[in-house]
Amino acid sequence: MAMKQRKGAHGRVAETADTTAHLASVTVKDFKSLKDVSVELGQVNVFVGANGAGKSCLLEAIGILGACAAGSVDDQALLRRGVRPGVPELYKSSFGTEKVAPKISLRAVSGKDTDYHVYITNPTKQAGTYWVFGNETLREQKKTLASRGPKGNATALDLSVPLENNRSVTTLVRASRKTPVHVRGFLDALDGFAIFAPVTPVLRGIAPDTAPRSPVGLYGGQLAEAISLLERQGGGKTIIDEALSMIDWAKSVTAGEPKRSFLSPSVPANRIVVEFTDRFMAKGRSSLSGYDASEGALYVLFMLVLAAHSQSPRVFAVDNFDQALNPRTARELTRAFVRHALDSGRQALLTTHNPLVLDGLDLSDERVRLFTVGRDRQGHTKVKRVPVRDFAALKAKHGEHAVSRLWVEGLLGGMPDV
Repeated sequence: MAMKQRKGAHGRVAETADTTAHLASVTVKDFKSLKDVSVELGQVNVFVGANGAGKSCLLEAIGILGACAAGSVDDQALLRRGVRPGVPELYKSSFGTEKVAPKISLRAVSGKDTDYHVYITNPTKQAGTYWVFGNETLREQKKTLASRGPKGNATALDLSVPLENNRSVTTLVRASRKTPVHVRGFLDALDGFAIFAPVTPVLRGIAPDTAPRSPVGLYGGQLAEAISLLERQGGGKTIIDEALSMIDWAKSVTAGEPKRSFLSPSVPANRIVVEFTDRFMAKGRSSLSGYDASEGALYVLFMLVLAAHSQSPRVFAVDNFDQALNPRTARELTRAFVRHALDSGRQALLTTHNPLVLDGLDLSDERVRLFTVGRDRQGHTKVKRVPVRDFAALKAKHGEHAVSRLWVEGLLGGMPDV
């Protein structure tokens, strides 16, 4: 990934990864509870709010936009990105006496001012396999590179061709040699977007991952393979050392072939498994696999690998980032995760319900942003950034756990009315 310079603390110039393909802003209209939502994103973005407020809906809307950028929208394209497929009448916004929205509007703008805007629809009665593209535009610096109307007349980079209504104009743009590098990078980042939501049986290796990706699957698969690759490339030591600092019972972590000395023949095993050494157990009996290890240890490993691995998506989301974690572990993992994401040039969107995750954020860094998500009296989802103009002063006034305390006390928003 390309590197560029930025001014760090005390005015020093530091090298950092190129983030021009990241999403600078996202706008969603008429998708589920997102009647009209616009969000200006940083590099690491954390969303907090009550259950059902619309946090996951926002992530899924970006996943659908990623499928659009890839060329088509159907259930398989959505599942690959961690989006729950749904019938059109549940995807399209419908509130009280309001009419069901005829189309869903999705828009993303990159840090390089590449602007992709698309309308998609599907009949609520007799829905088709593929969603249909309506108006669609791709602009660079406000100059139109490609567009199409609902009848399929498409123009892309001075080429005018008929286009099936279930195919995106981005298929023409990505196939052209005339496409600017940063525009292609933005579309590739959207295409690669995925929502990770690991679950314990898959992390343990006893259930298959239905959405395999590289380096790890959306539900926790391939963790051992990813660790093994990091070890072979020489980049795994830092990740393992950081994980061990949060797993006090483990002396070492590695990945290798399953051994019947610590894995029952009745337990299904992958070709490679995660192996822990317990510092408190007797020598010769201290090895255990991910099947017997604590689920929290597996979640810590998964998140660190996802943030730091060279094959991770450039832009991705994690739904329920604090899953299965002790609050203090969640805080320390957040700090490490953010550091790796910033250093590796990845853009992450995280949802959480754990207050201490917020204490792991350095909100004095403009690249790290916190948002509250709630619903108004009409049921419309509203997303608001929590402004922190002077993080040091906030901590001086409210203590080291200022952000988590303010959230729990309901002073930041994003808390249910109970």
